[in-house]
Amino acid sequence: MEENLKRRFNTVCTWKGLNMSDVTHELITQWLEENTPPGLFEDPQESSREPKRKRSDGKPKSQPENET
Repeated sequence: MEENLKRRFNTVCTWKGLNMSDVTHELITQWLEENTPPGLFEDPQESSREPKRKRSDGKPKSQPENET
């Protein structure tokens, strides 16, 4: 990020009594809401979770190994 841009952002955040990280978080969240293609994430919180993994036999982890 350009130093001048960061300095201006910091100045305005300080003037308004806001934390730069909080404003950045809000802006990123808003941008994602406006730009994420429908269906990309089933759950907005899912992007921070690890993907579901399968066992070495290919079955989902929730399924018992000794199923007959």
